[in-house]
Amino acid sequence: MCDPDETTKITTILKEAVSSVFAEVAFIDVEKPRSVEAQEADLETAGKTDLLCAAIDVLSPLSYRLEIRVGKKLLDKIVENLFPEGDLESRKKNAEDSLLEMLNIIAGNFISAFFGAGSETQLELPRYLYFSEKEGGTPVCGLSLDAEGEPVEVFLYSVRYRY
Repeated sequence: MCDPDETTKITTILKEAVSSVFAEVAFIDVEKPRSVEAQEADLETAGKTDLLCAAIDVLSPLSYRLEIRVGKKLLDKIVENLFPEGDLESRKKNAEDSLLEMLNIIAGNFISAFFGAGSETQLELPRYLYFSEKEGGTPVCGLSLDAEGEPVEVFLYSVRYRY
């Protein structure tokens, strides 16, 4: 996963996987890349908003980690679309589970599109990364997308796992 043509293909397929999962699962349009101005504004307000980062490790067909980063506002919008009724505590639990499940589906869609339907895969469970938790890996691609005015960032890292 290093050649420039392959990186372009990976980026295109990953963007499509993210867009389709947000549309089909959460009824949110994620269609266009975020503008440089919007990304710079995000950097200025970093730390002032709640940013959530979830990751999933793929062990087969290749070893890599897929991360998604969203703000609390977007997570609230996802939960509102999926669970319009219910008490605050159950909605909060649903919010945490929803992002992890969406990441799991994104990873599956990406693998199917890139490696072909029926590819044998092995995924770890998706999880949240906390307190600026940094894991190793070589960046393959990164996307900064607009989800109806809210940022969504997705990163793919090539990782060598110890077995």
